[in-house]
Amino acid sequence: MYLKSLELHGFKSFPDKTKLTFERGATVVVGPNGSGKSNISDAMRWVLGERASSNLRGTRMEDIIFSGADSRRPMSFAEVSVTFDNTDADRRLDCPYDEVVVTRRYYRAGESEYFINRRPCRLKDIYELFLNTGVGRDGYSIIGQGKIAEIISRKSDERRSIFEDASGIAKFRNRKNETERKLQLNEEQMTRVNDVFQEVSAQVGPLEKEAERAKRALELMESKKRADVQLWIFDSERLRLEIERAEEAYRNSTYDLRIAEEAIENYNAQSAQLFEDSQNNKARAAELLERIRALTKENHERDSQYQVAANTIANTKEKIEATIAVIAARQAQLTAEEEEGARRRAVWEALQARCAELEADHTRRAEEAQALANRAVELGGNIAIALGDIEVRESEAMDIKVRMQVIENGKTADGGKHEAMENEIAGYRAVSDDLRRRWEEKNAVAEGYAAQIRETEGQIAELDDRLAECNGKLQLLIAEENECVLKADMATHRMDALRAMEENLEGFGQGVRRVMEDYSAGRITDASGRKCGKIYGPLSKLITVEKQHIIAIEIALGANLQHIVVEDEAVAKAVSHHLKKTQGGRATLFPISSMRAQSPTVEMEEAKKCAGYVGIASDLVSCEERFREIVGSLLGRTVVFDNLEHATEMAKKTRFRVKVVTLDGQVINAGGSFAVGFVKQKSGVLARSGEIESLAAQLKELEAKRARIAADRTALEGQIRELSEQRSDLDER
Repeated sequence: MYLKSLELHGFKSFPDKTKLTFERGATVVVGPNGSGKSNISDAMRWVLGERASSNLRGTRMEDIIFSGADSRRPMSFAEVSVTFDNTDADRRLDCPYDEVVVTRRYYRAGESEYFINRRPCRLKDIYELFLNTGVGRDGYSIIGQGKIAEIISRKSDERRSIFEDASGIAKFRNRKNETERKLQLNEEQMTRVNDVFQEVSAQVGPLEKEAERAKRALELMESKKRADVQLWIFDSERLRLEIERAEEAYRNSTYDLRIAEEAIENYNAQSAQLFEDSQNNKARAAELLERIRALTKENHERDSQYQVAANTIANTKEKIEATIAVIAARQAQLTAEEEEGARRRAVWEALQARCAELEADHTRRAEEAQALANRAVELGGNIAIALGDIEVRESEAMDIKVRMQVIENGKTADGGKHEAMENEIAGYRAVSDDLRRRWEEKNAVAEGYAAQIRETEGQIAELDDRLAECNGKLQLLIAEENECVLKADMATHRMDALRAMEENLEGFGQGVRRVMEDYSAGRITDASGRKCGKIYGPLSKLITVEKQHIIAIEIALGANLQHIVVEDEAVAKAVSHHLKKTQGGRATLFPISSMRAQSPTVEMEEAKKCAGYVGIASDLVSCEERFREIVGSLLGRTVVFDNLEHATEMAKKTRFRVKVVTLDGQVINAGGSFAVGFVKQKSGVLARSGEIESLAAQLKELEAKRARIAADRTALEGQIRELSEQRSDLDER
């Protein structure tokens, strides 16, 4: 076994991949201080498993990674590979390969990787591979500065490990220590097992008693459960009787309520007529009161104007008398002022002429003073320049005299050296020309490298920008995909809940649920015991309505949506017999054979001509043709309008003889009563069916969108991988 090569990449002062090949014999690495000689031995020690950064002449393990320079970017990892020849039969490593390559890689994030012949392994595997060879991390083959003195100064027991490693028993000593450690661990575990066994043995007796008490508790619990069931049956029977009495009271109350509603409708009609008369009287009284107020106000205004005019006339007369007296006084004063003004005007003209003369003289003298000042400044500058030139010339003359004296002295002393100096200068010039030529060549190469570096850095920056852009797009796609998944899950859960409610007939009466469950189980028979005919189900499951008409149709049908459609009267009798026999409640049935559609009235024809008309309610419902008579019977004389304002106008024109429903659920009944207020969206059985269809369509759209996003994400991830590989290649270059 001998060392073949050492490959370094990113380790300390080796940013580029560097491979050192060692031939048989001794190899010496020489160089000045700071050239990186010790880094080679540190790399050898590190790749064989050294974990102490102080032994690698560093404070942290990150110090082994190349930290960058002015012209090089820092590396993100350090990697060292060492290759050993393993063909020697006597000193062969415990490895089946003829060549053993040990690799260690360390990332700046703190992660380490170990490889033997490019296969991942543990640090322990590398440590055991080189035991008894003297080459491992604790081996004596790598001795740094001061290590010999440290070995000699150790105690005999500490120094013994070196000789054991050299003699080949270190491997067995390590195995012995490992075995002793495992045996000690097993003994500790056996001790803990015995302690647990003794503790559990002491708890067996109390646990048996607790088990007996638990059995007794279970028996008592079973007895309690039977008693609870009996009590629940008793309470259920009592509640059933109370419910029957309550239903009877409800039916009586419903009849009373219907009579009261009819009376209220009549009173409302009378009240509306009285209210209209009252409004007309109020409007007439308000008009008369407004005219009285206007006339009173006009009288007050004219009285005020008369009083103001009288006061104004008196004040005006007083002002005229005072003004005449003031005019006489001002006339005399004006005459005196005109005389004084003429005298002062003559004086002012004389002063103005004198002032013009003085201003002209002042202007002339100011111009002369400015010219003299400019001349003085110019002469002062010329004088300063002349004095400076004189001083410079005198200094130059003195320097020339000194230099002439020195030249005269040197001419005599250095006459013989002139020829030798010329020869030496010629030699220097030749060397300088050669160095300049070599510098130009190296500089051209360096400029080429610099240009390549700038070009590569520009490409890296461009790839970084593209990577950042792609990563941003990827994050947006991931967020959009997560949003689609969340919406799809919410829609799925909502749709499953609505379907479960549909299947379980949630929101329907007890009698309806009982009829449908027993019909599905085949338990509904007539008085003679024969199975009944066809039961189609609740009306809400047999019709479909467009989304914009759902609220209007739900309000128009009301409780009729829960009533059951059956084939004929015989089926209705069978259902009645079954509900009585099973005490399953009550249900309203719509036999197809007995129900007939209502024909439109003359008022409904008039309603078609009004603004906001949408249609007859029965025409807005889709169903099978055999159910059309039932729909016409329930909705044939109900019209739909867009809003309450248009519906009110139509009701007035038709003298409140048509039932009308608006798209937002407001109702005007025939007779003039209004049923208005807030209608909760998606609250009825029709809205539930429509919502299920809407959710199904939304789910399909989300799935398609999610598939598109997944395809875009796959393409974008592939682009990111390609850009990352290109960037890694450029970074390595």
